[in-house]
Amino acid sequence: MGAGVIPFSLHEDDVCFLFQSTFSGRKTGYLIDFGGGLGEGESFRQTAVREFVEETETMYFSDDLQQASRNAEKVDHQIPIVDALFEKTLSDHPDWWRNRAPGSRLQPKMWRTYFIEFPYRDIQALNREWQQDSVGRFKKRRELTWVASDELLALYANTPERLWKRVRQLESAPALIRSIVESKLGDS
Repeated sequence: MGAGVIPFSLHEDDVCFLFQSTFSGRKTGYLIDFGGGLGEGESFRQTAVREFVEETETMYFSDDLQQASRNAEKVDHQIPIVDALFEKTLSDHPDWWRNRAPGSRLQPKMWRTYFIEFPYRDIQALNREWQQDSVGRFKKRRELTWVASDELLALYANTPERLWKRVRQLESAPALIRSIVESKLGDS
């Protein structure tokens, strides 16, 4: 069982969705959500919040990227910030999440991914921090990517293999993405 989040933001008259890529391991080369397994006593939502903070190494909401790192104090400090974004989005749109397709009845996939509105941030400085880490400050090198809504819908339609399996297996994800775009952009 696990949970994740795909943050989105309105930027330059488009809705963009935030993904990560890794440079080692089985997820190399895919667009990945921010997520992982449920911790003891955690809800799906609590897991998704924590995983975003951990996987961005506390940089996304850090004013000083040189001081960002994944330690308990910094993670605990940012969890309320991310949880407030979940609360704001889900209070207006409680259905902006998707389950992963269940798979086989013998081994069902219990996974929930939330689509949550985040403030837009230029991610180039964060990516440089990961790229220039020569002392092992971060657990794993990552790269963040904003993907425009049209591009994400095209990936689902034409090249879903570019999406990490739990992202491409989200039930009715394209319909939800279109709903988010309609909600944020309206008829413009």
